[in-house]
Amino acid sequence: MTQNGIDPLDTLDSAGVVERLLDAEERVVPAVRAALPQIAAAADLIGRQVRRGGRIAFVGAGTSGRLALCEAAELPGTFGLDPSTVLIRIAGAGGRTLVGTDWDEDDVTVASADFAEMALRSHDVMIAVAASGSTPYTLVMARSAAQAGIALVAVVNTLHSPLAALATAAIEVPVGPERLQNSTRLTAGTAQKLILNALTTAAMVALGHVHGDLMIDVVPANAKLRDRLIGIVAEIAERPVEVARGALERCDWNARAAVLHLTAELSPSQAATGAARYPTLRAAMDEFSPR
Repeated sequence: MTQNGIDPLDTLDSAGVVERLLDAEERVVPAVRAALPQIAAAADLIGRQVRRGGRIAFVGAGTSGRLALCEAAELPGTFGLDPSTVLIRIAGAGGRTLVGTDWDEDDVTVASADFAEMALRSHDVMIAVAASGSTPYTLVMARSAAQAGIALVAVVNTLHSPLAALATAAIEVPVGPERLQNSTRLTAGTAQKLILNALTTAAMVALGHVHGDLMIDVVPANAKLRDRLIGIVAEIAERPVEVARGALERCDWNARAAVLHLTAELSPSQAATGAARYPTLRAAMDEFSPR
């Protein structure tokens, strides 16, 4: 028996199920690409707010909230942000589990308390994620932000939703029905992941945390990341990795300072001071490096 000409999942073997699921995912990149202007506008909004001293606050519930949590967790390490400038609240995370529960998506009382606890300020920006654009917890958070004059980015997988209507910048990416009906952790979740990755990366590029295509402000928190930072400095400064490592050690693992130390022959302290004067490493190199 078929449904709309498609074999039901429970009539297929595992290979057939996987094939159908992957077929459904092929819709995602074109759908996200169609929202490129919306994503770019939202990235510019985030950049403007952060330049004014604002923080980035992610909110959501269920799968959407957990994807927002993953994005928030990556920003400080990848781009060197102060962890206190990235906030996250998801439904249920203050109770039974750190990753939230589906039971709490409708709890608007907790949503109001969570919003108050965040203590958002005028230059902050909220990124609210909800596939339906109508999740009660997320809507209360977003409505509270809008009423307080906080810039709001909405990431939704439908058109004309209540959440999008509240937003300063709405990213609407409908992806059609899920192959496993209504399981928005699948195609909608994939779209949200792509949107959030593109949104935050574009904002961080605009804020100067990327040089070329390199993560110039990555935090060297472990051996793997220290090696990565050494490679980044070696590539930018066009020096051997051993030389790059020495420069980083002398500059307290400040990659921007290490590059200036090597390319402009500044002392470590001079390099750190010079790097801090400019929002981008490229601007600092133009100022200090020999022409």
